[in-house]
Amino acid sequence: MFARGYFPGRSGQVFYVPHEGDFVVNAGDDLEMFVHGSPWEYDTHIPLLFHGSGFIRQGTWSDPVVQQDVAPTLARLLAVRPGPTTTGRVLEQAIELDAPRPRVIAVVVLDGMRADYFETYRDVMPVLTRLRAEGAWFARAGVNSLPTATSGGHATLGTGTDPRVHGIVVNRLFSRITRREQEVFHELDPRELMALTLADLWNLATDGRARIVALGGAIRAAAGLAGRGACLVNGRPVTAASYSAQDGGWETNPMCYAMPDALGAIAGEQYWQAAGGAWMGHDIASPSRFRYSGLFARFEGDALAAVLEREPLGADGITDLVLVNFKSPDYVGHAFGPASREIRETLIEVDRQLGRALRIIEEKAGPGGSVVAVTADHGMPGEPPAGRRRITLREVADALNQQFSPASARRPGSFGPGVSIVEYFNSESNAQIHLDTARLDALGHSVRDVAAFLESRFFAAAFTEDEVRAAQTRLPLGR
Repeated sequence: MFARGYFPGRSGQVFYVPHEGDFVVNAGDDLEMFVHGSPWEYDTHIPLLFHGSGFIRQGTWSDPVVQQDVAPTLARLLAVRPGPTTTGRVLEQAIELDAPRPRVIAVVVLDGMRADYFETYRDVMPVLTRLRAEGAWFARAGVNSLPTATSGGHATLGTGTDPRVHGIVVNRLFSRITRREQEVFHELDPRELMALTLADLWNLATDGRARIVALGGAIRAAAGLAGRGACLVNGRPVTAASYSAQDGGWETNPMCYAMPDALGAIAGEQYWQAAGGAWMGHDIASPSRFRYSGLFARFEGDALAAVLEREPLGADGITDLVLVNFKSPDYVGHAFGPASREIRETLIEVDRQLGRALRIIEEKAGPGGSVVAVTADHGMPGEPPAGRRRITLREVADALNQQFSPASARRPGSFGPGVSIVEYFNSESNAQIHLDTARLDALGHSVRDVAAFLESRFFAAAFTEDEVRAAQTRLPLGR
């Protein structure tokens, strides 16, 4: 799975797999108590359904399918050829024979949504439960690359190809030149995306005449769905925005995208102030903490509804695209876990807001005029069972420092140039470590030595960059 998620220059030098039930956290971060990134079922088993009378067949299928299959399946409905880098396949069994083009296609990515939520919380998710019963449900949909994370998952769904091809392999990149980390798609800059998205293809095919709307609760979600917009050669601006954790409003990149006018009046501060700065007893009185609440789902829904109401969707014979990330299940899952009261309340609100958005789309497209695909970027682990635990970034870095650095450089919590063999290990969901290989070699050690040590002390498995690269050469371009 790491082989599908490896990209030279962006990936680390050693990759690890926690024991089932374990996961890595950043000690002291009370909002990231549950962290995905692993190959275990709780992180990789995701929901996937398609719904649309006249376009989508009703039924349940148990054959394995993956995120890469979503874009080419929707491309078939658009009668547009998938991009040349596509590794997914068309899910023919879900599509009605001779189906016409829908007036609107919506892709809804429920961030951090485990597949088993559809059973566990079906009594409080009437909209999603109905869509599953009436549409095409793929019971064994999954993520087949590592790490299982937001940025890569959305880019894979958007492009129909592997992270090894589209290049979005981690949530946070590390530059060996500047020695700084950077969130992918920083400032909604899509240049890091190395493959065309479905939105890009449709933008070009319609010469910008299709309405394409993309909204996300985080930059790393929105850009992977929206594609490049006007930053694509011969591309036109698409409507796209993401939530800003700096000021609680919405932001875009005007070089590539158009900011929806409707978002100017919708800011997170209005919501947390109206709630007295708290939700279910938790402090949410800041742009960052607000995200970890069911109120954020309402905020996302209000923003989406406002944008949809103003957009002339389904107004002509050209199919329009609505690409949506609901980020709240991920944030709330990170903070409180998948079995919490908080995630239940959040899913109630997500379901309500999704139903609201679909009603607007149906009003615009007309009855039987739209298709919706609902899926997720990754799942979420639960509380570690007996014998398993949370492993902290610092304890791993300190152990590596103690084992491989000279005594003069062994300072707890320290790593970086001239101090440790570890160059970067600050992102708990990346499932990889950037090493100072020159320093490691000078000290008489190898990356394989580091991997073996990590396996002996912390993880179920660890692989070197050379091993992952070699495995990648054995992968076919397709599935």
